[in-house]
Order: sequence, then structure tokens, then C-alpha cells
Amino acid sequence: MMLRVHAIGQTAALVLELASKSLWHRRIALSLLVLAMSLSCALLFFIERLRVDMKTSFAQSISGTDLLVGPKGHPAQLILATVFQLGEPRDALAYKSLQWLAELPSVAWTVPISLGDSHGPYRVIGTQIQFFEHIRTGEAEPLRFSQGKAFSGLWEVVVGSSVARQLDYKLDASIVLEHGLPSDENKGGTGAGTRNFGASASHDDKPFRVVGVLAPTGTAIDRSLLVSLESIEALHIGWQAGAPVPGLKLSEDMIRKFDLSPKQISAVYVGLKQRSLLFRTQRQIETGAPEAMTAAAPGLALADLWQLIAKAEAAFSLLAAVMLLVAMLGMGASLLSSMRTFGRSRASHVGTMDSQRRNTLDTCGLCLCLFGESIARLARLSNLAATRPDGSLVLLSFLDSLS
Repeated sequence: MMLRVHAIGQTAALVLELASKSLWHRRIALSLLVLAMSLSCALLFFIERLRVDMKTSFAQSISGTDLLVGPKGHPAQLILATVFQLGEPRDALAYKSLQWLAELPSVAWTVPISLGDSHGPYRVIGTQIQFFEHIRTGEAEPLRFSQGKAFSGLWEVVVGSSVARQLDYKLDASIVLEHGLPSDENKGGTGAGTRNFGASASHDDKPFRVVGVLAPTGTAIDRSLLVSLESIEALHIGWQAGAPVPGLKLSEDMIRKFDLSPKQISAVYVGLKQRSLLFRTQRQIETGAPEAMTAAAPGLALADLWQLIAKAEAAFSLLAAVMLLVAMLGMGASLLSSMRTFGRSRASHVGTMDSQRRNTLDTCGLCLCLFGESIARLARLSNLAATRPDGSLVLLSFLDSLS
């Protein structure tokens, strides 16, 4: 019995030695095959993880809001333009429509927003103080301040965490806003002092003071600047057709004497008293409002969005599967070649072992070596894929590149 065990051990040692020499002889080709399989598997895992993270991040970007109301259009486009800051908002709503929405029996709260101004590559959101009270992100988490407080008057601005980090903004910093949405031509800054990105339609005569910095949320709010709706109106006193009236200079005291009540808004966040009233309220808004409106339920609008990008997801998954198949075919061809080589030399190395057992041991030895190397590389690559940035930012960049 001991002799048999010893013979099996010697045979296994010979097979492993022969397999290791064969692997070393084909080290370049086998390394490429193992790398291809590892990359293919890592790509499959990364795509699946990215898909799940994107859906989770998108769903958590607008938590606690039952409806998003805006001008007539596609619900997904409304969500992208207002919540994720992709694309431009369609037209505007009259401010009296906000009052009509707030008076609906099923509505608990409303928060209007106004878009159309920017600060370099970042968008400015005009809103009310209730924005910081009702808007939620993540698992219904309220917005928090890492520094300062919410705005309480004209010429005060709250900046998102990414804006503060990228532009090194602190409390009491002075900044200048620009008319229009961000464009490629105003991506840089001017350094110290009042921050002005040099846009042709700049509100440089009305600087704002930073009074608060929001804590990171992982959403588009991090890349936003928030001011009051009255500040948006004050910015455009003395402007016509998107440009300042030549030669007209108004002091801050003179501007405060104007009627700064908002005239138009871009969209309205709506919270309901009961979630069961969602569809009835949605129909009521779209059929009985004083002007044409779209009432988008965020969950349903995001479901439509996933259908729009489902083909892109399938294409990436198919590409990864094809890469994995090609790598497996290459490894299979290499295994067959190795088995033929072993078959020609087995008589002088193994001796009296029967043909079937020798082929089995040869194949097992080679497969074990390849499997171990593949698992090691795959573990490293999968860990790298898992440490990529969060899904919301990745998808935002992806959709922005598509548009």
C-alpha cells in the first residue's frame, strides 16, 4: 500500500514538473490567454455592479418627492434636466401655477426651482428656503451643511460640496454668476478675489457672498449653487433679451425697491399627503392645470430611462461575453496542443501508466495551474473594478456623452 502511494506521489510530481516546464515554455501565450479571461470576467462583473449602482444612485437622487411638475414634455427629459442637470429645461411655468399646485387638497408641500444661470461649469438653482427642509437624498436623508447656513436674503448663495472643493470656496467668498447654462467656453477661473469666469453675459455688477456649504450627497446637488428666487429676479433687473441694457447701472438699494416676486419657474417638487393619491393627483395636474404641464413620478420616469439605455447595457454585456468566449477558445486550443505534446513524450517520462490515466493527469495538472493564475488575476481586477467612482457620477458622464 505504501509503495502504491509512493508511486502515485512520484507520478504526480513528474506530471506537475512536466506541466510546469510546458507552461514556462508557453508562458507568453498562456499569460495573454489568462489575462484575456481575467479581463473578460472582470468586465462582466463590473458591468453588472455598475448597472445596479447606477439604478440605486439614480433612485436615491430624489428621495421623498412624489411628483416633479414642469412644462409639457417627456417625463424622463424633465427628470434629467432638473434633477440630474443633463440637457436644458423646456420653457418655463408661470409662478401662478405654483400657487395653483399648492392649493390642491392632496398636496402637502411644494418647492419651486428656477434654472438658467451658471457659475463656470456649475448650474445655479433658484429656489426657496423650503428646499433644504423637504428635499431628500439617499435613504430619505435631509440636506446637511458642512459649513454655514441656508441663504436668508439677496446676494447670498449656498454652494454644493463639489463646487466648494473644486473652486476652494470658503464662507464669505465673493462670486459672480453668469447668465445662461454652463458652456465649454467658461470652464476656468480668475484666481483670488471675486470669482468671475469671464462669460460674455456676466452679472459682475451683482456679486454674491457664500453663506453655506452643503455636505456631500453623491448627487447633482454637489455640483450646484443655490440662491433664492428673489435673487434670480434681482439678477435680471435691467436686462432685456438675455443681455444687460447698455449704460444702465443700478445700485443694490435701487434693485431692492423693485418688485422681486418671481414671475416664472422651471419646475416644482411636490410632496403628497398620501402616496395613494399619486395617480389621481397626476391626472388632475395634467388635465386641469391653468397651463400645459407634465407631472412626472420619479420612479416611473426612471423606469422609462432604463428602457432607453437597455440596449447600451446589452451591448456592453455582449461585448464582455464575446471577449470571454474568445479567451476560452484560445485556452482550449492551447490545452489541446499541450496534450498532444505530452502524448509524444509521455513514454520516456511516465513509463508504464496507461494512456487514459496519463492524459487525465496531464490535463488536470495544466488546468490547475491555469485556473490558479486566472483566479489570482481576476481577484485583483475585480477589486479594482469595485473601487470605481459611485454609479450616479459615472452614469451622468455617460449620458452626457450620449447627448
